[in-house]
Formats: sequence, C-alpha cells, structure tokens
Amino acid sequence: MDGRISTMYQELLLELRKRLDEADALYLRMSKALIGLMTTGGTAKTFRALDAEYRACLAEVLEGAARLYPGRIELFLFETGDIAEGMERRHAQFEELARVIDLLLEQNGCPKRILKEKRSKRMEKTDCAAEFEREFREAEKLCRRPNVLIAGYTGCGKTSLIRTVLGGEIVPKTGIGDGKPCRIEFDCYENETIRLWDSRGLELGEREAEFRARMKEFVEERQGIRSPLFLNMSSLMRKAIEERPDDIKDDAAEHIHLVWYLIQGNSARVTDCDLALIREIFPMEHVIVTISKRDITKPRQAEEIRRILTEAGVLSEHIIEVSDAEGGALGCRELVALSEKMLPEAFRDAFIAAQHIDREAKTAKIREKAEDARLIIQQAIHDAKRLAETPLPIGETATLLPPLAGMAAKLAALYGLRENSFRKEAAGFVETVVNAFSRSLDELLPEAAFGIAPETAGILTGAIGRYLKNSFEAYALARIREAMPSGLNLDLEQFKTFFKTYRQGVNMKPNILVCGKTGVGKTSLIQAVTHRGVVPDSAIGDGGATTRGFRIYPTAIADFIDSEGMNPGLQSVDEYADFILNEILTRLDSDDKGKLIHNIWYCIDGSGARIQEADARLIRTFSNRVILVVTKCELMRKEQIESVMNALLELMPRDRIVMVSAETKTGLRQLIARAEEMSARAAEDAEEELDAFRDRWGEYYAAMRRTWQNGVGSDADDYINWAAGRAAAIALIPLPLADVGPLIANEAYMFYKLGALYGYAVNKTVLTGFLGCVGASIGGKLCANLIPFLKIPIAAAVTYGVGKAAKAYFESGMVLDSETLKAEFLAGEREARKRDWKPVSEK
Repeated sequence: MDGRISTMYQELLLELRKRLDEADALYLRMSKALIGLMTTGGTAKTFRALDAEYRACLAEVLEGAARLYPGRIELFLFETGDIAEGMERRHAQFEELARVIDLLLEQNGCPKRILKEKRSKRMEKTDCAAEFEREFREAEKLCRRPNVLIAGYTGCGKTSLIRTVLGGEIVPKTGIGDGKPCRIEFDCYENETIRLWDSRGLELGEREAEFRARMKEFVEERQGIRSPLFLNMSSLMRKAIEERPDDIKDDAAEHIHLVWYLIQGNSARVTDCDLALIREIFPMEHVIVTISKRDITKPRQAEEIRRILTEAGVLSEHIIEVSDAEGGALGCRELVALSEKMLPEAFRDAFIAAQHIDREAKTAKIREKAEDARLIIQQAIHDAKRLAETPLPIGETATLLPPLAGMAAKLAALYGLRENSFRKEAAGFVETVVNAFSRSLDELLPEAAFGIAPETAGILTGAIGRYLKNSFEAYALARIREAMPSGLNLDLEQFKTFFKTYRQGVNMKPNILVCGKTGVGKTSLIQAVTHRGVVPDSAIGDGGATTRGFRIYPTAIADFIDSEGMNPGLQSVDEYADFILNEILTRLDSDDKGKLIHNIWYCIDGSGARIQEADARLIRTFSNRVILVVTKCELMRKEQIESVMNALLELMPRDRIVMVSAETKTGLRQLIARAEEMSARAAEDAEEELDAFRDRWGEYYAAMRRTWQNGVGSDADDYINWAAGRAAAIALIPLPLADVGPLIANEAYMFYKLGALYGYAVNKTVLTGFLGCVGASIGGKLCANLIPFLKIPIAAAVTYGVGKAAKAYFESGMVLDSETLKAEFLAGEREARKRDWKPVSEK
C-alpha cells in the first residue's frame, strides 16, 4: 500500500512540474505578445488570452503544491501595478512554485522522466547558429532607432549640422549644398542606430501655407492619423491592453520622435511661419529650437531671437545655439545632451550610439550596459540550471546550447554587434566551447565526471556569458575610439584560463555576522532576507530571547551567523564585545578562508529612538566592516528619524547606515546591495571571481528584489497621496499664511518616511539639499498666491510633486542631478493639478 501511495505522490509531483513547464512556455509567449503591442502592433486580445491561461495554470499548481508542501508558500498579488509589474509578479510566483516543487521532487527521489524526454528532443533539434540568429532578431526589436526631423528655412545649415553631430559616415560631403538648395522634399539619412529626415527648406517665392501643409502631411504620414505624436514607452505599457483597440496597428518605430527646428542666427529673424510650424505641426515640448551659425551670430541677435521664441511659448531650456564643424562645433554637445533627455527612453541609447560629437557620452553609455548584461547572464544561468535538473551526461552538454546561444545573441544585440561576421564568430565560439567541454569537462570540473548538475551548468553558462560580455564591451569601446580590431578575438584556450578563475569565484561565500542588543530583531531580519524555510518561525522570540551563542543559517550565497543578543542587565559592553571578537578571532585563527567574517550587521532598534553609549562603543569596536542596520523603521516618527540619524552619522558614514523593516520588507534591497559591495571588497581577489560571486548573489535575490521593489514603490505612492491629501486639509485653514509652517512640516515628514522606506539614512541636511535641487517649496508658492480657493490645489500639487521627485531620488540611489529632479517635480505637479484632492487626516 505504501508503495502505491509513494508512486501516486511522485506522479502528482511530476504532473505539477509538467504544468509549470507549460506555464514557462506561456510566459515566453506573453512576453513576445507584449513586445508586439509596444513595437509591431500586436493585438491586446492575444495577450489577454495568454494571461488568463497563465494565471489558471499557476493557480492549479499553487492548489496542488499547498496540499503536498508542509511549509508556507510565498504569495504574490497580481492585480496591482501596471502590465510590466503584473508580469513580474506572476513570474515571481512561478519561481516560488518551481522552488517548492523541485524541493519536493528532490526529497522524494522522483525520477524526472518528463524533463529527460524534453531534453533529448531539444538536443536533436538544436542548431546553434540558427538559434543565435533567432534570438538576435528578437533582441534587436528592443534596440529601437529614433527618427529625428530636421526642419527650417533653406540655407539655415540643417545638413551641415547633421554631419557635424552624426559624422560623415551618415551624411556624405556631397549632401551639403554650396550656394544652392539640395533638399527635394525629405532626404533620409540612416544607419543601424538612427534615422534622420532632412527637410527641404522654405525658398523664396514659395507660399508659407503650402510649405506648412507639406510639412504637416509628412508628419501625419509618419505618425499615422490615429496614433499619438510622440511615444512614451511606460504609458504605452500601462495602457496598451485596456485602451488600445485591437485593430490599431501603430508602428511606433516609424514615428517622428524629436524635431530640431533651425533658425539662422545671423539673420536675426523669427518669422510667423517659424512660429506656426513650431506651435501647430510639432508639439513644443518635443521641439529643440536650434539657433544655427553661432560663430557668426552677434550676441544681441541671439538674445532677440530667444526673446521672441520664449514669448511665443518655447521653453528657454529648449533653445540651443550651435555652429557646424567649420564654425567649431559650438553648442553641439549641449544639443546631444538635450536630445537624449527629450527622446523616449526606448530610443535614447541608440541616439547616443549614433552621435559623433561626444565620445565620453558614448563611452559612458557602454559602461552603463553592464547591469543589463548581468541580468541577461543571470537569466541564462537560471535557464541552464533548469535544463540540468536531472544531471546531464558529459556527452549531452549540447543540451545547454539554446540558453547559451540566446544569451550570446542578447549580449551581441545589447552591445550593437550587428555585423554579420561578428554574429557568426560569436555563435561559432559558443558551439566550439560546448563541444570542447563535452570532451574535457571532467578535467576542468572533476565533480562533473558523473554528469553535469545544475550548479555545474550555471558555472559554465556564467563563465561564457562573462567572457563574451567582456569581449563585446571591449570591441564597442574600441569602435568609439576608432581603433576597431578585425574581429572579436574569441579564443578557446584563453577562455579555458578565464573559466578556471571564474569557477573560483563561484565558491565565494561570505559570512555575515548579525549582532546587537537582545530584542532588536536580528533573527527576524535574517528570515526576511533569506528564502522560506531557512529561518523557522520558532527561532524568532516573542517576549524572550531564543538565540544562545551563535547559530548559523546557511544559504546558497552566504552564511548568516545569528549572535546571542547583548542583555544590558546581565552583560557589560566589554563582555559582549569580547564575546563577538572571540568568535571573529577564532575564525581568523582557523586558517580556513571559508570561515572568515566578511561583514557585520550591527542592529539598533529604531523604534527606541535612542543611541546609547553601549551601542556607540560597540559600533566603534567593530567599525571596520560594519553595516549599521536601524530595524523596525516602520514604527519611527519623523522626529525620531532626525534624532537617530544625527547621532549615527557621528559614528558611521551615511552609506554604511541602512534603515529596514523586516515586517514591511522595506530597506532590504539597500541592505543587500551594501552587503554585496562589502563582501566583494573583503574578498580582494580577481575581477572574474567577483563577477562569478555577483552572478550567484544576483540570482539568489532576483525574485526577492522584485517583490521588495514592488512593495516599496506601492507604499511610497500611498505616502505621497496621503501627504498630498493632508496638505489639502491643512490648506483649509482660513487665516493667511497660518498654514505655511504645518505644510512645510508635512513635506518634511513625507520625505523622511520615503527615505526610510527605501532604506536611506536622511536628516535635515539631506532634506535641505534635496529641496534646494528641486527648487520647490509650498511656503514660497502659497506666499505668492493668497487667493483662498487656490490654496488647496496648490498645496496638494506641490506636495505631490515633491513626493514624486523624492521617490525618483531614492530609487536612483540619491544620485539624480538637480535638473532631473526639477523635471520629476514639475511632472508630478502637473499630474496632481488634474486631480480633485480630498483632505485626509493624520496617518
């Protein structure tokens, strides 16, 4: 009887695993359908059908898993947020269910026949070059080419400016007129990264009305009558499903995304036709008015042109004075920077890659691709591990070709390797590595002699990904310097050496010691930053301490060492310090690098709002590798945050202080990022080893980070809306200026709470600096406008704008510049003015 039950149990697990594989395939189809909605005009109906099927599949697996799994299963809500967030939460739920089912399969020794059959079929059909090309074409769809229209009168220098900014490779010297107009209607200059439309200028004898009509007809032809004039990628993702009819097939890649309207500076004229084109054909917020021939334009001429344009409604920051290469290329870098800022996000990288004038900007953009590359490699590692869930015989290493070829193709597209010869070289290299490792993997990885386990598949995938990323990045940077090598120089023997170093980094596993007074929430914090089941609920004390001595909670990426808390009534500060130091020194004396303490999390209870001398002495004792963690920050008031931060900043730099809540899961992303940085620095090994460590760290925390980010973003929006509503209530006070003080205090309270949500240590200095960058203050705006019925919308809108800017500021890691912060504030303020605010009370 027991045998029959065991067999039935295994079959149930295998059926659930099969349904998860079906869900995985559905998710891939959903992703492609969403890309279709944003790019080639796919239908919302298809996406809805796939989404419903995917949800049903997950619900079925969740119900089955809940009956078989004795522990808790992490649940992810699907209904809140935009489309992209919803998909991320569904995928996080998929990953959690896959973890539970795979754990049950492993515990019950269940043979995974289904996965074996799939793997064999995949091996028979895999063509590495074809797989690479297919994935490359898919990845290329996300590398969008911006369309920039250059308009203005004949002779204002349109084509010369294009050639100066984008180089002679795009615009030949013969394209520039010498004494006669060269443009007949619209000329298109393009390469792999950009498309420019050089328009024919208005000539003598031509009617202005005809000129405007021709320009309008061209723009409408590019845009499509029913489409928005300029693409905003994020709003499209939010609204495509609910608002866009299935029969509309807009191709956003064909739209005009930006307009450079040239006015010749030395002519000192802005005509009615110029103003009509700017106001009627092109929305002014998407036009850069360019005063050309700056080198021969007198200051008073430029000043007069600017005056006329700003009086007509053109933003002063959207007016740039430039000259072409012959005039010294003055103002061209500013034009490039402003264009990048004004383009929709999906097109910015392509524009920077296309421009010729600023190598530093292009180099910076290449460097910024490192995080995207890491995510591509991380996903490939995950896919390879799943393929090797049942260990692969060495001769079946080719089973890993699909995720490897896909990873290589996405990296090639990311770094702009569009040349056919380079694509062939990259695809061929991946196949060569796999074939070579099939023959000698047991020499490079002795533990793989009896088969390739998930961990081994992940190491191989990560090493190939990092090697290709480094090679592609080096080529892209060489291309910017115009020192292009003949090929990518991918070498098998060089890779084998790289692989050995990378593999050493995979074994890096930092030890993190968590200490502090008893009751501060040390064990709860460890439970919050590890997967379910690592820290049992029974380990967390309610009313009394449960940890005695040191207890180790091992995970795949770190060992968390939970220490007994200091009890002020039973221990002195020196005794507790000796207790912690003795553990550190014992590990140091063991001659085992795997036992060394890499960083210490010293926890302080934020709800107590007091830093005692005992805390200060212990922090100074362990300061070298300490992250100061303020726990229970959800219980702190604004005055408490200010007081605690001022005291802590005397003990520790701001970037080593993190505010967290194990209860609401806030600040955890910041804490984990700080721990990764400190652990990597402590290793002091080769860069490739650190890459391997970071790949594994990122994979472990991928789903958690998404969940934390979604939760924090939602909580932040709640605080901003609450603070704006509270500002509306305060503004009801009838006495002039009596409400300014409370409104400013309300702003400050919101800022402190948002900082705590994101884990940042903020005080009055940070708040003052932030408000100075934003250039916004409720007090200033209300003092300037004492009309009673305007006070409520002004108070709510300013507070909302400050909140949105603060949210963006903390999400960026507190690095946004003042110009970007002002833009975030103004966008939030404009959004708030459209809403009918209802006063709210205390929270």
